[in-house]
Amino acid sequence: MARRVLYVAAEKDPLHLHALRNRFLRTPNVVVQRIDPEAPQDLAGLENCFDTVLCINVLEYIDDPAAVVRSLSATLKPGGTLIVLVPRGPGLYGTLDRSLGHKRRYGTGDARQLMESQGFAVDQIFGFNKAGTPPWFAYSKLLGSRTINKPVLKIFDKTVWLWRHLDGLMPWPALSLIMVARKVSTPEAAPAAEAARQLSSPNA
Repeated sequence: MARRVLYVAAEKDPLHLHALRNRFLRTPNVVVQRIDPEAPQDLAGLENCFDTVLCINVLEYIDDPAAVVRSLSATLKPGGTLIVLVPRGPGLYGTLDRSLGHKRRYGTGDARQLMESQGFAVDQIFGFNKAGTPPWFAYSKLLGSRTINKPVLKIFDKTVWLWRHLDGLMPWPALSLIMVARKVSTPEAAPAAEAARQLSSPNA
């Protein structure tokens, strides 16, 4: 008998939630649910439910990202996967970020430490969207703009196919980070496990 896969699409913004419900109206294995990532009670009853959780453009907006990662960890089965996308480069933080409500951008080390502190092993971490870095820097840091004008966004959207092929040739870091992390312990056990690892290290 084939295994039935259930997907949950979560959002807290009413407008986006409405769009999701319309999009998946006739998709029986997708449940659309209002979830505020900063409200643990919204995740009650979902403990150990999922094999994979996607957390896309969330952790940059919230006051306590570790608490949200901890809540998401509780919804994963042991060995489950958390895939996270966050804006990269604290040095790129500027007017565009403030306009969007971003509280932070992440360095690779910071992002990895956040995952590991909550009981995850980071299997992969890589940059995404190198082509977006120069215009973001220009608008957000040099020009102090709060928006990128629509013609520029349309040109970028129409030429994504080209930038994708050139991505590996661009010498600068990417605009975003993607992490693929595996749940290996409970968040409560993570600090003790890290302390034990350091004590057992030859350089400790």
